[in-house]
Amino acid sequence: ALDNLVKGASGQAVQNMNIMAGFPQTLSLMVPGEVV
Repeated sequence: ALDNLVKGASGQAVQNMNIMAGFPQTLSLMVPGEVV
């Protein structure tokens, strides 16, 4: 499920949010079990 999330629009949205906020792109994508 996490792999599909990272490849999908949700993962892209998280990356964009992290970039705008100045955080690492994979900040919330690398936490196992997190529900986004």
